[in-house]
Parts: sequence; structure tokens; C-alpha cells
Amino acid sequence: MLIELLIVLAAIILILLAISWTVLTINKRAIPAPYNFVESNGAKLHYFEKGSGPSVVFVHGSNGSLQDFKLSVMDTLSKDFRTVAFDRPGHGHSERGHSIKDGRSIHGDIIVEAWKRLGIERPVVVGHSSAGAVLMDIAVNRPDEVGAIVLISGVVHSGGLEEVPVMGLYRTISRKYIGTALLWTLLIPMAGLVGRSLLKFTFAPDAVPKDYKRIGLALAMRPKCLQAEGEDLTYLGPTLKAVEGEYSKVDVPLIITYGEKDGNVPPEGQSIRLSKEVPNSVLVVLPETGHMGMFTKPGEVIEAIKQAQLSIRAK
Repeated sequence: MLIELLIVLAAIILILLAISWTVLTINKRAIPAPYNFVESNGAKLHYFEKGSGPSVVFVHGSNGSLQDFKLSVMDTLSKDFRTVAFDRPGHGHSERGHSIKDGRSIHGDIIVEAWKRLGIERPVVVGHSSAGAVLMDIAVNRPDEVGAIVLISGVVHSGGLEEVPVMGLYRTISRKYIGTALLWTLLIPMAGLVGRSLLKFTFAPDAVPKDYKRIGLALAMRPKCLQAEGEDLTYLGPTLKAVEGEYSKVDVPLIITYGEKDGNVPPEGQSIRLSKEVPNSVLVVLPETGHMGMFTKPGEVIEAIKQAQLSIRAK
């Protein structure tokens, strides 16, 4: 009886592994070829660049990639600006490198060194969702490197992060052996269902753009990206705790935007709270929209970026 049970279990595992391989093979067809790479702090970062003029740098959030901006606001902005979007370490086509140091993320240092290697000085830096932690780390620790900051539904405070149910799952995913087994036997076989549900929730109450549904899911639902995200989220709290006490001293021009109906990152404890802590910051509400303002309210986000550029000239 035991032998029969083990045979059935082995057969199930083999079927799940075959499904995972099939899903990843199909998704690979939707993944755009890489554009350009730059070395930064031991990591090979992937980036896309378009346009000329004053520089705007984009940093994506959780489970994202540079496509979050390439498919939304970069075409329009590139008519007046030099726009550069990075895949964060371990996401998109970027290598992971050494993205954790002393118990906190060092994505801020890696991104800054990357744009400096591209000859960019004091850009407007735009960050979405969990990239809020990256940008506020830069604002606190490397303010002279950045001209202005624009946040889109940013995660900027550590409070409440431990209560997010998905945090436990991502901690497990980031573990070397258990995480790998979980990915290949459960998460990847269910990638289509889980991914589409998460996208629908992330964009709610707005519809998910067709191109982004295809490309975004294909990029995000890969083992290396999911494990990188697990590690990123594990160290998101410590990264924020290291800098959030210094927000009142931030002197970098800061524009904070958030979706009025954002169910992913509640604005009261994040964007609105930050606006009260940082002197002279500007708070912009994106009406009747959720978490993905660069797709659903591109005009307002572009206007915020242009306003940020003007604040650099005025400073």
C-alpha cells in the first residue's frame, strides 16, 4: 500500500513539473528580448532608454519590470525627456547580484550607480509601489544624486507590512530548497489563474491592458523573479525602518501620487502620511482609479513628472 502511494505521489509530482515546464515555455514566447545592460555594484542591470532632454529614471514595484513604464508613459514622455527604465535586481532581464546588505535592500545604491554609469546626473526619479522604499532610501541617504522624486502609490512606511497575508508565502518562496519545490509543484502550474487574479486586483477598479496582461505575467511568473520578489519583500520592512525616521529631514522635491481607489497600498498609512512628514511635498490624488496610475491615469502622472522637473529648475 505504501509503495502504491509513493508511486502515485511521484506521478503527481512529475505531472506538476511537466505542467510548470509547459507554462514557462509558453510564457517565454511573450517575453520581449533584452534591450541594454549596465554593470552596477556587481549586478548586470537591464534597462530601456528612449528620447533626449532632461533625464527621467523609472523604478518598478513588486512583481514588475521596466515594461510597467515602457507600456504606459515612456513613449509620451520621451518626446521631451531622456527616459530610462530599469529592471530591478533579479527582475525582468536583470541579474540579482548582491542586492541585500546588513539586513536591508541596497537597490537604491545599485540604481543610482547604474544611472551614473549612463552619464545621468540628478534625474527626476519615478517609483511605483514597493519602489517607494527604494526612492525614499535614496532621498535619505543620497539626496545629492537625485533632482526630484515622483511616487506612484508608493510603499514608504513599514507599519502594517507584517499583516499582509502574502508576506508569509513570499518568505517561503525565498527559501532555497522549500521555495524551489513550492514554485515548481504549485505556484507555476497555477500561474495563469493566480497571476490573472492578482493582476485584476492590482488594477481594480480598472481593466488590465491586454499587452500588459500577456507580457507582465510572462515576466513575473518565473522562478528567479518570484524568488527575488520573495527576498525583496522579506527585507522591505527593515529597509523602511532604517530610513522612515528621517523623512522630516528630506529636502528633495517630492511629488506623491496615489489612486483614490487603491486597494493594494492604503494611502492613509502610506502616501497621505508621508505627505505630512516631508515638508513642501506635493500630494496628488488620481481620481477614480486604483494602484496602477501610470496605465490608468497617464496624463496626471506625466503632469506630475513635468512638475517635478520644473521644481529642479526652481530649486
